[in-house]
Amino acid sequence: MREAVPFIQQRSSVGYIPLLTALTFLIQSSDTSLLYLSLPTIAQALHVPLRAMDGLVLSYLAAVVLATPCSPWLMARYGERKVYLLALCVFMLAALGCSRAASLPALCLWRLAQGSGGALMVAAARVLLLKTVAEDQQARQLNRVTAIGLLGTLLGPVCGGISLALMPWRGLFLLPLPLCLLCLLSCRSVAIDGAPSEAPFDLGSYLLSAPALLLCLGVITPVGRELLAPVGWLPITVMIGGLTAITLWRLAQRPQGGLFDSALLAHRDYRISLAGNVLVRICLSSTPLLLSMCIQTTPYGATTTAASLALLCFAGGALSVRLFLNRALERFGYRRLLTHGCLVGAALLAALSTPGFDQTLMFVLGLSFGLGVTSSAIYCCLNTLAFSALNDESYGAGNSLLTLVQLLSMMLGIAISFAFLAYHNVAQPQHVSGGYGALFRLMACGLALSAALFSRLDKAQGIRRQATARR
Repeated sequence: MREAVPFIQQRSSVGYIPLLTALTFLIQSSDTSLLYLSLPTIAQALHVPLRAMDGLVLSYLAAVVLATPCSPWLMARYGERKVYLLALCVFMLAALGCSRAASLPALCLWRLAQGSGGALMVAAARVLLLKTVAEDQQARQLNRVTAIGLLGTLLGPVCGGISLALMPWRGLFLLPLPLCLLCLLSCRSVAIDGAPSEAPFDLGSYLLSAPALLLCLGVITPVGRELLAPVGWLPITVMIGGLTAITLWRLAQRPQGGLFDSALLAHRDYRISLAGNVLVRICLSSTPLLLSMCIQTTPYGATTTAASLALLCFAGGALSVRLFLNRALERFGYRRLLTHGCLVGAALLAALSTPGFDQTLMFVLGLSFGLGVTSSAIYCCLNTLAFSALNDESYGAGNSLLTLVQLLSMMLGIAISFAFLAYHNVAQPQHVSGGYGALFRLMACGLALSAALFSRLDKAQGIRRQATARR
């Protein structure tokens, strides 16, 4: 069970924590949506092809993956408030660095630092919220701050489109700074001070897995391949394989004291959730990015207005599904929602590849809204399914492993999308029935096949376990 934490004596300061957590989720989601919208503009300003911008997207995700295993130990050792303040300062300084970057490699390095700060501040804010609110209010508070985070994906395209029309692209990285300053002021009123933990961190496994992950990131991105070309592909392959094998061997030798607890995989629902996250996020994670790129490189005139509207509809669909998802899950269960959600999502992706897609804006906006609804519903169901198989003792380790699997799957999905588009040479404006259309059809097939995995769930699962799953 979770150990009791000595909280602050002043009750007024506790009220700042839900606001702090909501603003933190809002900062991260809006920052991501702002970048998606500005990729073509940044590529043109830095004189690089659009297909080379995957390094900018994946560098942030790689930093989040590298920082996530450290977050539980750092918070236990130094406290959530200190970790949050440090992460917030790193995020703000990296945003200033991004606004001053003069080349794509420099911009990727600053995004790497910004991603590490973003990962730690989100993790710390979530733990602060869970330790502050009553247990029967945790689900409601988490849903509330998550909905506010989704609101950032709505505001991001709107603010980004207006900002790109009024200022250079560098100003987009400065837009979250006012919210960061508000979080900094709010965090000063929070004084949760728990007893530091002396549990050791599995530094050996971390130092082995981190280089392997960075080498994989370099192999699947054009920027990374350019940097690793002098080394040679055979040594890189040997290093990745060797580091991965040694890391797995260390984790097998230390199942309870390593980076992850192997006992988590004994839960069938948790295994299905992990596998489902891999398959679904590979197929769906790049959808907002592809919509923005496709619209701006097709006969819409390469403007950001249509892309902003599409991302706005996608975020609106993701936010609106929160209004009825709990009732739908209680009535239909996990298996029906996940299988039907995958099939509906596959049909929507297939519709994006039809001839004439790039001629009717309203058709695009409708499909974007539908994809936002289906993707958000699938993600929420998978997360709830994973947590329903855990208890208070395994929640922290399970959440860390689930987060890493989700982010690695997102990285792989985005990398595959960019590699596919580079193969079809779609960096220049062309009809969507070319590379984009073929990619949407491939994503639709993968999502449809994912439905077979969820058919293994019990038909009544979720209908009678929803109360437990929302803990």
